[in-house]
Amino acid sequence: MANRLTKGKGLFGGLNVGSGSDIVKIASGTVSVDFGSISANTTGSKTVTVTGVADGDIVVLNPGALTAGLAFAGAAVTAANTVTVYAVNTTGSAIDNAAVDFDYLWFDLT
Repeated sequence: MANRLTKGKGLFGGLNVGSGSDIVKIASGTVSVDFGSISANTTGSKTVTVTGVADGDIVVLNPGALTAGLAFAGAAVTAANTVTVYAVNTTGSAIDNAAVDFDYLWFDLT
């Protein structure tokens, strides 16, 4: 099928740049993350549901406001429909940050 535009949307069957993997779909949304208490100078994690993600997909997160001393340390798809979000406490005391909304951008490669 030739590439065409329908109602402002491209029908391409996947996007490939260079020799990388095809991007089947790009989606965005928001997830709420509550790490609970993270001990001094340690890393904590929390799993969240992003329906449809699968092993091999890429999810990019942008955190909301975190308590001083708590830093966003990345995210990874760890199971079907599951993203694990990591944070590090850089202080000498435990931090219990309230739930924070993270915006995400999901690149479906599967």
